[in-house]
Amino acid sequence: MLRFSSPSLARYGLVLICFAAIALFVAKTVRVETDFSAFLPPSATPEQRLLISQLRDGLVSRLMLVALHGADEKTLAQASRALAQKLGNTAEFDYAANGSLDQFAAQGEVLMRHRYALSPQVNAEHFAAPVLRAALEEQLDQLASPFGVLSRTTLARDPTGEFLATLRQLDPGARPALRQGVWFSADGKRAFLVAQTRAPGFDSLRQAEAMAKVRSALAEVYPQVTMTLTGPGVFAAESRRIIEGDALRLSLCSALVILAMLAFVYRSALPVALVLTPVAFGLLIGVLVVQALFGSVHAITLGFAATLIGEAVDYPNYLLLNTAAGETAHHAAQRIGRTLLLAVLTTVASALALTLSSFTGLAQLGVLTMVGVTVAGLTTQRLLPSLLGDRLLEFRRLNISMGANIAHTRWLGIIAALATLCGALWLGYTHPAWWERDLASLSPVPAPMRELDTQLRREMGAPEVSFFVASRGASEAAALQAGEEILPVLQQWKQRSLIRSYDSPTTYLPAPVTQAARLKALPDTPTLQENLRVALKGLAFRPDAFAPFVQDVAAARREQPLNRASYAGTPLGAKLNALVIELEGEWLVLTPLGGVSDPSQLAAALTAGKSQLVDLAQISSQMVEGYRYEALHQASWGALLILLLLTVGLGSPRRTWRVTAPIAAALVLTVSLLVASGQHLGVFHLVALLLVLGIGLNYALFFERPPADATERARTRLSLVVCSISTIATFGFLSLSATPVLHAIGATVALGALLSLMLSALWARPREAGTHP
Repeated sequence: MLRFSSPSLARYGLVLICFAAIALFVAKTVRVETDFSAFLPPSATPEQRLLISQLRDGLVSRLMLVALHGADEKTLAQASRALAQKLGNTAEFDYAANGSLDQFAAQGEVLMRHRYALSPQVNAEHFAAPVLRAALEEQLDQLASPFGVLSRTTLARDPTGEFLATLRQLDPGARPALRQGVWFSADGKRAFLVAQTRAPGFDSLRQAEAMAKVRSALAEVYPQVTMTLTGPGVFAAESRRIIEGDALRLSLCSALVILAMLAFVYRSALPVALVLTPVAFGLLIGVLVVQALFGSVHAITLGFAATLIGEAVDYPNYLLLNTAAGETAHHAAQRIGRTLLLAVLTTVASALALTLSSFTGLAQLGVLTMVGVTVAGLTTQRLLPSLLGDRLLEFRRLNISMGANIAHTRWLGIIAALATLCGALWLGYTHPAWWERDLASLSPVPAPMRELDTQLRREMGAPEVSFFVASRGASEAAALQAGEEILPVLQQWKQRSLIRSYDSPTTYLPAPVTQAARLKALPDTPTLQENLRVALKGLAFRPDAFAPFVQDVAAARREQPLNRASYAGTPLGAKLNALVIELEGEWLVLTPLGGVSDPSQLAAALTAGKSQLVDLAQISSQMVEGYRYEALHQASWGALLILLLLTVGLGSPRRTWRVTAPIAAALVLTVSLLVASGQHLGVFHLVALLLVLGIGLNYALFFERPPADATERARTRLSLVVCSISTIATFGFLSLSATPVLHAIGATVALGALLSLMLSALWARPREAGTHP
């Protein structure tokens, strides 16, 4: 054990004051960001920018799906109506729909008022006497049928059926079953609502407020009913809650384990405090630099910051545990300084690929690692010896056999080499099947939440938009016209079963030129009255029965064109805002497609015009593969930099080989074991492997450093065991996180660090100081 004489209280008090000041500054100035698109690949093409736009603020991103259950059908229906009414009057939601016709009133009035601008039937011949006659005869047939209720309510105003023609265009696709007048699951055990939030899907704070509003609203009206919420906004809010909870809980667990281990090793509070000093300064200054460079610190970055505890704590442990009896900390720092410097530099170099990443989130992780490790290394090298001064680090003899008994057995080393060779051959044979291509792998949302969302969407018929037709234009009007031009093509696709459905916003917001042409085709009042008089001859209608129809046509001729504002406060208005968008100075009209059977054929059919098929799944896969290529390219440059640093620092290619070989083998075995366990390697596994590279090289460097005698070798191995335990414990706790990002990093680094320690120990060559490679 190390026993310390007390350092100067004034000197250490000054350090505590500085630490407290920095901590207070961090608490007051750091802004935590929770937009998870920071961990999505950057968008290099217009299609990729469209994908990110849709993920952040698209049609689906604002939808919150609500499932009510735990009561009988009648109670659930009543709860659905009450909840929809309450949510529709809140500041958090644009609308809440549950299938009830009562909710259709405001939107239906807009469609009824503007039916002549919306109906595709309207043209110059549509109001001629023969056409009117045929329409009136059809209305008589409808009135005599069981389905004549709607015709009876609109007949006087709309004998030509423009309102129904407009409704037929609004193909809703699949919808849940109606029971008690509201949406239900097929088994009648769940009532469904769809609510659109005003906050973007990525705004986790406001989404959490919206979720709280739904829960409180239901508790007010039907507290006995239980509820399930899902949707992108729910994902964002829940991910934030999980990440913050994991970051706090796992950081505390890591800190407690490390403190317990340090207390066991040092058996004194003072050296434990000294060990934690570089860690604390590294974390705080790292977070400050991230804030300064990026303007905010992502919540995942803060969760990841806990892992620096396990890495940065290594450097003071290397110093203190390698200090000989009767030796000052200054002398020990000079003696191991070259190895310590190389350890810091190689870790910084391994994080370089992250820092250069085009992912904002990954770049933050890289900067935090580089700055935190650098500050921890400098603090260890400069501050700790200064705090101790010339006081000796007195040893109470500690049983150091825990470090000395690391097996150095030739046959185990041979087995490890053969296992590495087999792993490399197997990975080469199965490549590239083990790479992850799904953008969902980058999501911080736990898999059970995604599975629940998929299940509820399937039952509700809610959109799972994978395919769009994107129609472009220099203005909103031009984009709408381009969207109209492909409607005949879409209808052909539907008839040929190439698609199941389409939902074009131009059906409820035609281009201004189309609206103008339809309204211009409306006859003046005298002409319409005469045509109507001729059409009514011999029919069972009163001569004045259609005066409201004549008045509506006259009003429509004076009507201003329909625009987005006409739908304000309705579900169609919210949908328009999501499907008619301006992106980088260009207007886009997005037409979601359902049930696409042959994407390649559809894409080929749209190559020549202003519209194109957008396959979001294909684009996301291309983005993931593009980033993987970028990450591997940058990691290769980082590896070359590490080799250069080691060759210069160690002064021998052979020594460089002895340091790098066990870590390269550890990386191969780590990847092999992950793939063998059924995992696909994604972006965050690459992040973790870069961390393994830095951590493992630290171990290998200290194993390679020639000791002066057997006692120093034992001290070195003790320090390596202590450091590896802290690292494996920290990342092991991180692997318990429910957040896929943190779990992937934690599991990979914990496994890689263990393998790095074992292989470095197995392949180390026992030499004394002064020997040459």
